[in-house]
Amino acid sequence: MRWKSFLILLSLILIPASTISLLVYYQSNTILERQVIERNEQNLRHIEHNLLEVMNGMEELSSYIIYSEEFRQYMTLPVDHEGSDPEEMQRLQDHIRGFFTFHLNNKSYVHSAQVEGINGTQLHLGERISGDELLWEEQAEDAHGKIVWTDPYAMESEGWVPEDYQMISLFREINNLFDITEPIGQVRIRLDERELYSYMTNGYLNPNDETVLLQKDGRVLSHQDHQLVGESYPNDYVVQQMQDKAGPFQYDEENGDAYYAVTRKVEGRDLYLVSTVSEDYILDEFTGIRKTMQIIMIVAGVIGLIAFVGFMLTIIKPITELTRETRRLEDGDFSAQVRVRSDDELGQLGSRFNKAVVQIQHLIDTKYKLEIQNKDSELKALQSQINPHFLYNTLDMIRWTARMEGANDTGKSIEDLSRLFRISLSQGKLWISLKEELSYVQSYLELQKRRLGGQLTFSVRMETGTEQCLILKLLLQPLVENSLEHGFSELDPANSIAIRAYRKGEVVVIDVIDNGKGLPVNVQTFNESLHQPNQQRHGYALRNIHERLVNRFGPECGLKALDSKQGTHIRISIPYRVKEGER
Repeated sequence: MRWKSFLILLSLILIPASTISLLVYYQSNTILERQVIERNEQNLRHIEHNLLEVMNGMEELSSYIIYSEEFRQYMTLPVDHEGSDPEEMQRLQDHIRGFFTFHLNNKSYVHSAQVEGINGTQLHLGERISGDELLWEEQAEDAHGKIVWTDPYAMESEGWVPEDYQMISLFREINNLFDITEPIGQVRIRLDERELYSYMTNGYLNPNDETVLLQKDGRVLSHQDHQLVGESYPNDYVVQQMQDKAGPFQYDEENGDAYYAVTRKVEGRDLYLVSTVSEDYILDEFTGIRKTMQIIMIVAGVIGLIAFVGFMLTIIKPITELTRETRRLEDGDFSAQVRVRSDDELGQLGSRFNKAVVQIQHLIDTKYKLEIQNKDSELKALQSQINPHFLYNTLDMIRWTARMEGANDTGKSIEDLSRLFRISLSQGKLWISLKEELSYVQSYLELQKRRLGGQLTFSVRMETGTEQCLILKLLLQPLVENSLEHGFSELDPANSIAIRAYRKGEVVVIDVIDNGKGLPVNVQTFNESLHQPNQQRHGYALRNIHERLVNRFGPECGLKALDSKQGTHIRISIPYRVKEGER
């Protein structure tokens, strides 16, 4: 008995606690990884938006120059010979300088600009820099008015303090508005790569992440490490995954460090954004959960030890004493007596054993066999009392004791727990009425509400006339548990769960709605996953419920998710029936 008790303790407390801790650890780690990846994906969307805002803004500025009468006049009016108008040229130059000064002052990433006309005019705006831009001028001429975005190239400041810049510039040939084959000038707008990177990633760059803007061939266009700008990205595997348009993926560096990467193609451009985060960073974030798991294991061990000692003293010891005295009786010693310590079933069993010994000794010569049979039947009858009804009666006794002592909340909790046990067993029945199932869920939610310190509201409603509809036992509890475990990220009195059941023709509809953070995927993806037997992402329990209903009633019944403005809305459809043989 002692070894059996120890094995029972091991299997009921220590092993489940260890298993749950490991599952929680694994699931938490998976969730944390997914959260980091989702955060990076969201950051890349914002960075893409900022990048497109800059590029589109510069392209619109160059388009404005094409249609601006003053720019066209500045680039075409004759200068330095008879017929020129110096005052008009000065006015046009002042207007253009003011136009660009506004953009230079309001857009930190715009470093400088230069406008050239076929009349020989050349106006430089912003900080004076020097460097070779001939390649880009020729590409702009060959493009015949199309926009040319350059690769990163170096320019040097001509100011008091020389400084090197990495430029990403827009070059465009300006054609005659009325004859698009006739060039009248050229405009170049230079963007400071460092300022551009700072503007793109402003507020969206985590210190533990690496975010890089790459060209299609893997060349670095912008990066927090400015030494990499203009060079090929050092990890060819990342570039290959980017070109293959792969989703989030994991890779290892040569030094053995593991990384998670997310890629995103910039809309309408041959540019890619890549964000990577070290696995070590995720594990560091997970340190608190690991410590929590260790504490849970220690607490589970202490509770198990206390439970084992208590079980030994209150259950095992009286049984071993009874066994020992029974062996004495078997050896013909009719002085065997059991010490009665309590008035429970074990105490009653010991008391009756003592009485049986006295009666056997008294009637041994007259009704030996008959009395032995009677006592054996009596012992079996006593043993049969230790069944689920003993548990119900004991819980009922504890509930009334709690109420007599003024602990009404405790009494209510015990009453809810007793109802859970009764409905869970249900005399082995697979189908129960909708009323019983909703009663079970309501008791379950009451217990969860008390466990969460009241940080939960719920409602359970049922249309009149649907009470006797048969439903699979424990069908709703996994849905409610999913809402509690995965729907609410933190304790909040505003957390709510609503369950409603109503009849719609020959079908009974049951909705489970919460106001939590919603499904991890869109509704269509979730519903498709319910029909994929190898799909594990959304829970075995929910798919199992769906498959059992579909196999029993057909594809028109089952489980599906509905669109919800907030939280999750799961609907179950089953046919209305009140007898198990009906379909």
